[in-house]
Amino acid sequence: MITQIQSDKLIVISDLHLGNPVCRNKRQIIQFLNKVASQGYDLCINGDVFEIAQVAFSKLVKDVPDFLQALKVLGNKERNVYYVIGNHDIILENFLNEWGNIKIAPFLNVISGGQRIRIEHGHLYDPLFVRYPRLYEFFTGLFGFPLRVFPGLYKFWLVSQKFSSYCRAKRGEVILGEPPRFTIAAHELAQRGFDHIVFGHTHHVGEVNLGNGERYLIPGAAMFGHSYIEILNGKVCLHEWGR
Repeated sequence: MITQIQSDKLIVISDLHLGNPVCRNKRQIIQFLNKVASQGYDLCINGDVFEIAQVAFSKLVKDVPDFLQALKVLGNKERNVYYVIGNHDIILENFLNEWGNIKIAPFLNVISGGQRIRIEHGHLYDPLFVRYPRLYEFFTGLFGFPLRVFPGLYKFWLVSQKFSSYCRAKRGEVILGEPPRFTIAAHELAQRGFDHIVFGHTHHVGEVNLGNGERYLIPGAAMFGHSYIEILNGKVCLHEWGR
């Protein structure tokens, strides 16, 4: 299992949740992946590609084949595809490891242009997931039922998280919507020698200056957003596709 790579052209997306009732971006995701392949980038999918906990199986069956075809195109162009396992798809790890050009990893340490970049999904820093994993799994699955009827509930939940974190912390010190534990974890990784830290998991978008030129970034959820991270010769930037 690979954990350290070198890449001067790498795109990072996260949290596609294919099969989730909230996922409305499959066509745009496929178009973006085809663009990534045509421009000669490697790809890192930072966890939770497939929705297991809140799955709508008929939707999963429709979403997956086109996605796998897009990954095959990347392989045909001799580009690397890295799949960092998240909490929603961890049970698929052994199955995914059999897919030709897809390299499975629990995290990635990336060397690019003299910079060290840490990429991991981030669920291990989620206080609720770490302390009460069974309860977390139960409520995640339970929430899937109302989402099938009212997908907009999830965006309302994200907005409420942002409001709550805005009241707790100064803007710029944490990414709005996230518990402070994620930024603390990013600081700890920076102290271990990483210049940039990239998480997923929370579905929020933003970046935090950690000091000394070190940064924490998160691209949000591709299942309904348009953000991604580009790593180009050590320069790490947050962008939006199709905008």
